[in-house]
Amino acid sequence: MDPSIDLLFDFSNPEVDRVIDLVLSKGRVYVWSAEDWLTLRQDYRIIGNLVGCLPKLPRQEILLGLPLLLLPEEANFLLEKRIARLVAYSSLQQEPTEALVNKLQKYREKLFREQNECLKNERVKMIELQMDKIIEGKRRKLYGLETSKKKLKKPLDRDTSEAIQKIDINRDELFAQEVEKINDLEPSEQIVQTHTAYPWAASAEIPRSEWKYPLTPEDKFKCRVFRDLWSKGLYVTGGEKFGGDFLAYAGDPIMFHSQFVVYCRRRDEEMTIADLTGHCRLSTTVRKTCVFAYLSEDERKIRYQSFFWENAAANPF
Repeated sequence: MDPSIDLLFDFSNPEVDRVIDLVLSKGRVYVWSAEDWLTLRQDYRIIGNLVGCLPKLPRQEILLGLPLLLLPEEANFLLEKRIARLVAYSSLQQEPTEALVNKLQKYREKLFREQNECLKNERVKMIELQMDKIIEGKRRKLYGLETSKKKLKKPLDRDTSEAIQKIDINRDELFAQEVEKINDLEPSEQIVQTHTAYPWAASAEIPRSEWKYPLTPEDKFKCRVFRDLWSKGLYVTGGEKFGGDFLAYAGDPIMFHSQFVVYCRRRDEEMTIADLTGHCRLSTTVRKTCVFAYLSEDERKIRYQSFFWENAAANPF
């Protein structure tokens, strides 16, 4: 089946409750909806690769969030199964106009003012709740006592306590002074909304996009291998970090390490002993089985050949 044919108009699949939108952007396929991400992982064993920042932790890159970037083979599989449709948002493909940029800037300035006001209101409430302690600390300071937390916990003798209580403090004036100390929110501290789905267009308004993958025989073969591994109940992800085409897992990668590093090869493709040795030793070092996928002689089935390093049992790592 050529996946580039008849995928643009008929997305009906009686076995699928809801068609998932795959967003095409500059040749790559993304999933922006958190609900769709969960559905793909739980129901269809599609893992992809999270490439976005976390909304609450935007300045770190250890843990990543939406959008989910799909392998071309994953996207092709979902389209073939009619689990998903390929869509594009025209507004995301165009450079923003100056008017739109100005509108966004004004909107962010409005949000900044609202956040700044909200922050001040919360700090004022906190000062109100802490006024008794603030007054106590002010009296101690005027009396010449230390006001550290450790010193505040230490009980005072009776004479000192009575002397401190006699110090007159204007509560309203002190409250106004504390409120005056509240600093404005820095622009760099502003919370910026990060959307995990396209919020401005209804489903009927989203144009469908044409899928042009796979084009080459190599791409078509990789799609067949992905589909075959998936049909065996495995979880399949990209294998670039171990030099392969795919990694295959017995269960969800959150719970399991990958068992196989899969290399897609033609039957007539020559391989040097050095390359074969390198693949086998690398796989053994990371505790995986090196697997080569190729077509049967009649090209109707996918065959697999596994290799392992003979001295793997003696490897202390």
